[in-house]
Amino acid sequence: MVENQDQGPYYQINDTKNSDLLRERRSATFDIEQLTQFMFGGPNSYFNINKRRQLTRLAYAHPIHKTHLPLEYLDADEFYALLIRKSFVAIKEAERLNITDRKFLGWFLSVFTNGRFIFGLHTSMFLHTLENMASDEQQEKFLPLARSFQIIGTYAQTELGHGSNVQRLETEAVFDGKTDTFVLNTPTLTATKFWPGALGRSTNYVLLMAQLYTPDRNHPCGLQMFFVQIRDLNTHEPLPGVEVGEISTRFAHEVGDNGYLRLTNVRIPRNQMLMKLAYVDEQGTFHRLGDPRLLYGAMLATRVNLCAFFSILLARAVTIAMRYSAVRRQGQNPDGKETLILDYPLQQEKLVPCLAATYAFFYSFIKLEHFRASILDGDTILFELLPELHAISSGLKAYTSTHGERWSQICRVACGGHGFLVASGIKGINNMLDAGCSYEGDNAVLYQQTARFLLKVIQQLDENTETNPDSSIAFLYSNRVAPATVVNLDDYCRLFEARSELLLKSMSTRLSELSSSSSTPYSVFSKNSIELVHVAKAYVETFVLRAFYDGVRKASEHKGLALVFEQLFHVFAIDTLRNSAADFIRLKLLTPDQIYQLETYGLPDMYARLRPNLVALVDAFDFHDNELNSCLGRYDGQAYEALMERARLNPANRYKVKRSELVDNSYFSFSCDTAGSSSLDIDKTKREI
Repeated sequence: MVENQDQGPYYQINDTKNSDLLRERRSATFDIEQLTQFMFGGPNSYFNINKRRQLTRLAYAHPIHKTHLPLEYLDADEFYALLIRKSFVAIKEAERLNITDRKFLGWFLSVFTNGRFIFGLHTSMFLHTLENMASDEQQEKFLPLARSFQIIGTYAQTELGHGSNVQRLETEAVFDGKTDTFVLNTPTLTATKFWPGALGRSTNYVLLMAQLYTPDRNHPCGLQMFFVQIRDLNTHEPLPGVEVGEISTRFAHEVGDNGYLRLTNVRIPRNQMLMKLAYVDEQGTFHRLGDPRLLYGAMLATRVNLCAFFSILLARAVTIAMRYSAVRRQGQNPDGKETLILDYPLQQEKLVPCLAATYAFFYSFIKLEHFRASILDGDTILFELLPELHAISSGLKAYTSTHGERWSQICRVACGGHGFLVASGIKGINNMLDAGCSYEGDNAVLYQQTARFLLKVIQQLDENTETNPDSSIAFLYSNRVAPATVVNLDDYCRLFEARSELLLKSMSTRLSELSSSSSTPYSVFSKNSIELVHVAKAYVETFVLRAFYDGVRKASEHKGLALVFEQLFHVFAIDTLRNSAADFIRLKLLTPDQIYQLETYGLPDMYARLRPNLVALVDAFDFHDNELNSCLGRYDGQAYEALMERARLNPANRYKVKRSELVDNSYFSFSCDTAGSSSLDIDKTKREI
């Protein structure tokens, strides 16, 4: 890869053209690049901001980005054609630049296509699954084709009738010993594979999750993965027995090319069942190999990475809203001048907690990624810690997507009417986060997974007298007493830990009492699922707060950063606390007056202290303008100029509307037959026009 590419920030303060925004940047009390490097710099950092800057500059230097209108002005077919074209050009550019590292390649392809790389599932889950589930022989055969895009695949698991309940998937693979093949069927309507990205029009192979039956239909062997061709490699037409197409329009991922798939007696060779962890021999006997938890651990990486993705999306939303708030003036002050809306406490109330949450989300992801790497990336996989990784990643995915969606909507509202435009960039982010609340695990289901882990931990607490002090559940083994008031930052963490512990122990006691009755474990868990989700959320908030606190302690080593990080921590802690005030009051951890004081006086005080640094704190995320794709969030601050430029590009403005079209009777054909009513006077309407 080209290594002499500029690694510095995309923009300098003197690139600012709006005087109000320039004043904001000059008021910062810290060096922005120092903060960027502290949070995201270094080759060992997941975000590796300097390498990301290189890749981003290389991606946006390509002339293809100047050959089309803004995406909102394209119809569905034009949009799809452009993304296909950009995706293939991105692949060729990555080859030319010799970008081979998996993470760097993913970044480059995403940036090049403005986050809409059409083959994203191919380069992630399709390749990842082949690498982890295919045998050495299968990898030697399939991986070169997949890595070179000679075949393009997707991951087909979710069905029309089943998503989170994977064990009840209905697609079947029945072994036929006479032909040494598997016969694949979607035997019911609800067995239809539904939602896989790029399935609708783009892929020619799928990794199919199906129920295996061998040596015959009467012997179920559970879920297995199969490598299945669905389209002809020359004509791209569906193969015999394959029905495939696009699903209804999605709320997000405008052209995710999500599709459906039905199979009728499709045969594949026996050696196209992925055979690293299990295989079927020629006699139809099923054999298990290795530890199935290898697949389980590998698949958790996707959920962990989603927490980073949601954090980045929220960072983009708050960057746009904060910059626009430092440009937009509204209302008249006593001097007769318009007021910068960022000066209004109500605007700060919207955006500062969102900004603090974004930093908290980044730190919680970093802590989770370090935990994942310590378990899975070493010479020995620590299988005993996988349940905790599953619990944290499930809960944090649910928490960051749910709260990210809410905060992004607040950012949208904070931008007024302009925020609702596609050109604002925020509505698309909001849609992405909204979709994230459902895919890769429904959030309510994921919280329940977290709760199940916590219940097992609390039930075994007496048997295990100690745990790793860095564990997310270490507070359950501690005898530390919750503070009576908040004096320092650690007091917030201890309060949240005490709340989580008390809620969990209370729930465990209740479930034990109910289990001793005639109720089944299923009914006991189901009847208490609402409270169990609440317990899981409390645990996740404890994890996020502690992760943020660890980050603040590291920032204390850097002069100029320590104070601003402490202020952000106060905002996140108080805002989170006030949203769960009932817990802290009911559990007698804090009094209503204490919470009132923190919310009414503590938060506004922190807003005022942070006010000079608000723009600098979003600038530190260092997004390229093309990444934001926002007229409102441009680095130079020329929001109004950008809005007018985008409006003039609208293809509708190329044509004049003819008067005859405006007064055509068909536009005014309104009548009502109810008694006493009269039809619209078309002649009068024409005269008025």
